[in-house]
Amino acid sequence: PVADRGYAATRALLENAGVPFVAAATVADAEEAVRAAAAIGYPVALNALGLLHKSDAGGVVLGLRDEAALRAALADVVARLAPPALSVERMGPLADGVELIAGARWEPRLGPLVMVGLGGVHAETLRDVRVALAPVDADGAEAMLRSLRGAPLLLGARGGTALDVRACAEAVGALSRVAAAHPELAELEVNPLLALPEGALALDARAV
Repeated sequence: PVADRGYAATRALLENAGVPFVAAATVADAEEAVRAAAAIGYPVALNALGLLHKSDAGGVVLGLRDEAALRAALADVVARLAPPALSVERMGPLADGVELIAGARWEPRLGPLVMVGLGGVHAETLRDVRVALAPVDADGAEAMLRSLRGAPLLLGARGGTALDVRACAEAVGALSRVAAAHPELAELEVNPLLALPEGALALDARAV
């Protein structure tokens, strides 16, 4: 059973199952953050842990390009939100991709369900998702992705770059296997899962 449902442990659980994540380190203060950023490489993002809808609360700060910017952002986030911990993370190439959401939950009568859809901060507004019984394989997850209303965004609509749908499908399949294997996890979510021209990257994760 999964005992630790914190951010770092959830990341590790999913990463070990095959979900690719950006490099990250959990830190407690500015000095740890600076050392982590130097090891990871700038630009970095700062992520306030332990908060729901942290983007809306200003708990995610992107594109920090040097130590001074990181220190200023950390001081601001700590002053406003007092998070129990923070994560310093390598910036994902957001401009090159499309943000998806992938998740799973256990239903009393059905068992584990996996969900995938358009994600990021607008996931709840767009509500463009597909749901299936978990686990799903990569073929099943790819069929879900291709059936989204927003699928043309992944496939190169209007002259855009086609994104790596297969890599996203493999990540969704990996998440679904974790969910099916751990009924003690009522919910499991990656948001966003960044679809890129080559590959996919999970930028955040949570477990309940």
